[in-house]
Amino acid sequence: MISIWLAGCQPEKTASTSLRVELSSTLRYLSPAIQACALQVENTHIILEEKTVDEIGKTGADVSLLWGDVRLPAGMQAYRLGSDRLIFASHKDNPLVRLKISQAVFLVKGGFATWAEALAAYCPACETTGDFKSRSIEAWHYTPGEDISAEIARLAPDSQSTNLRRVWLAPDPQSLAQALSENPAAIGWLPARWLNVNLKEVYLDEVDPSAQVVPVIAAVPGQPQGNKATWLQCLQTSYGN
Repeated sequence: MISIWLAGCQPEKTASTSLRVELSSTLRYLSPAIQACALQVENTHIILEEKTVDEIGKTGADVSLLWGDVRLPAGMQAYRLGSDRLIFASHKDNPLVRLKISQAVFLVKGGFATWAEALAAYCPACETTGDFKSRSIEAWHYTPGEDISAEIARLAPDSQSTNLRRVWLAPDPQSLAQALSENPAAIGWLPARWLNVNLKEVYLDEVDPSAQVVPVIAAVPGQPQGNKATWLQCLQTSYGN
C-alpha cells in the first residue's frame, strides 16, 4: 500500500478536514490531479492510499476511486468523474494497425510463437524488418481480480480462457506500459491514459468503440458535502470531461 499526505491551503485558526482517498493502481495516473485539487480546497488534508480492488470499499475510506464500474463497493454512491478507454496496445514500431477482436485475444494468449507467424496470418502485407519477424511475441497479462482484468473480461470474454503459450504477468498498467515501451515485440491491454510516445493503439474491428469506453468512478458513502464535494468537483474538472 502506498500512502501519501497531500495538504491543501490552510488559513490560520480554521479547522481542517482530513479525507482518506483510496484508488487502484490502474488510476495511479490521477495522482497529479489529486494533488492539485488538494492544494485548491482550503483546510483539507488528503491521505492517498493505493489498494487492491479486493480491498477497495472495505477499509472505511471517505472516497474510493475506481477504473470501471464492474466491481463497485456495495452500499456506496457512485459518481462519474470521466472516462478512459480499454485498448489493445503495442510498441510504435510494431507494424500491426488493425486486428479483429478474436485475433487480438489469440495473440495475447500466446497463440503464435513468433511475429513472423502472426504477421503471415494476420497482416501478410505488413512491412517490417527480418529482426522483428524473428522475435518471440511477448504477450502480457494482469493479475486476476484487478479492475482492468474485469474490464478485459467484459470486452473480450475469451481472453480469460487457458493460455496457449508462455505469457508474462504485469502487476499494474504502469508496469505494462513500461514493458511495451522497452520491447517492440510486446503486446497487451492498456487504459488509453497510459499510452506514451513509444506506444500506439492497435484498432479493433468488429468492436463497437463505445464498448471500449470505461467510466472512472468516485464511490462515496452517502451524499458528498462540504470539502469532499468541492474536492470531487475539482477532480472531475481536472479529468478533462
